[in-house]
Amino acid sequence: MPSTRFCLLVVDDERDVCDSVHDLLRREFRVLKATSAEEGYAVMRNEEVHIIMTDQRMPQISGVELLSKVKARHPQAIRMLFTGFADLESIVAAINQGHVFQFLKKPWQPEELLAAVRQAALEYERLETMAFEREQLQGEVAELRGRITALEREVARLVGSSGERIVLGSDQGVLGP
Repeated sequence: MPSTRFCLLVVDDERDVCDSVHDLLRREFRVLKATSAEEGYAVMRNEEVHIIMTDQRMPQISGVELLSKVKARHPQAIRMLFTGFADLESIVAAINQGHVFQFLKKPWQPEELLAAVRQAALEYERLETMAFEREQLQGEVAELRGRITALEREVARLVGSSGERIVLGSDQGVLGP
C-alpha cells in the first residue's frame, strides 16, 4: 500500500453506514462522512478528497448524479458507488455517467470493502503519477521545440551568409540559394 494517507469521503443518508465505513477504514485512510449530497459537496469544497464513495439511493439525488457532478468539479477523485439494490440500469448509468471506478453491493464483507478502497487509492496514485509525468514531458517537448527553433535560425543564418546550398537529406529538402 502506498505511504500517502488517502482521504476517503463516504456519502450515505444512513449515518450507520458512514460510521461503519469510518470504523473499518480509519486506520489506513482519512475517512470523512456526509449524510447528504449537499454535505458531500461542502466537504469536497473544503478538503482534498482522493476517493468518494456514495450510496446510489438517497433522497433528492442519486449516487450516479452526485458522482457525475463530482467528476465535473473534481475529475481527479476516484469515484465508487454502492447500493443494496443492484439493478442493471443503475450499474450502466454509474459507468456511463459517473465514470465510476468500482460498483459495490451492500452488504459487503469488510475485507472486500478494504480491498476495493485500496485499489481505488492505487488508481488515484497511478493517475497522479501519469499527470505529473505528462506535465514533465510537455515541458521537455517545449524546451526541445525552442532548441529546434534556435538551431533552425542558426542554420538559416549560416546558409544565408555562405551562399552555399546544403542538402539535408532526401526527405528534408535543400537549404540555401
